[in-house]
Amino acid sequence: MITPIQNFSSNKKLSPYNLKRSSAYERDVNSYDRIKASVGALIGTAIPMIVMMKKRKISNPLKLEYSLSDMVMLSGTSVIGGVAVGMIGDSKEANKNKFKEGTFQFLNASIPTWIVGGVLKLCESNKKFNNVPSKILSIFGGLLVGMFGTAEISNLIFDPKDKMPDRKLTLKDCIANADDAIGALTLAKFPIVSQLHVDKLLPLIYAYCGYRAGKSN
Repeated sequence: MITPIQNFSSNKKLSPYNLKRSSAYERDVNSYDRIKASVGALIGTAIPMIVMMKKRKISNPLKLEYSLSDMVMLSGTSVIGGVAVGMIGDSKEANKNKFKEGTFQFLNASIPTWIVGGVLKLCESNKKFNNVPSKILSIFGGLLVGMFGTAEISNLIFDPKDKMPDRKLTLKDCIANADDAIGALTLAKFPIVSQLHVDKLLPLIYAYCGYRAGKSN
């Protein structure tokens, strides 16, 4: 079922353009949607992990260590899995929107990590900035630029003429960006991070991103 959600007061007059910009359309997300998205995201996360374990001759997934390319691959396959399985039995329009959300989730999980990875390399190549405070500031700045940049890039890709409401960052998006923060800390190789093994949470967060994309309404 598709229901219009109007974000304006009936007493307020809006131009046709603003009226269109103030309306959004959603369809109900049911248990079947959530199950499909969960299964797809888990499969999309598990398969590359199994491949990595086989190549590195590791039997325990908790012993996997992730490079930047591993993080990008996992974020991509989890989203692909969630969206692909989530599309089963849905309408063409719903699947089109899931594809858009999947693209956003992938970019949101990848671009900030790429930016932080690049900035950290610059820090490490300069003796003046190769220290913990500089790396922390680089991580924080890279994540902010990456997160908001991702939203803008996604909107430009799918709505270049700015005809529909923009895809804005939400609190859930920021929670999902925990993978970028954890990935960035892992790349920074802070001793305390290695001791806490926070990178072991990455597959769960990537699976969550895939789930969100797969059940997108």
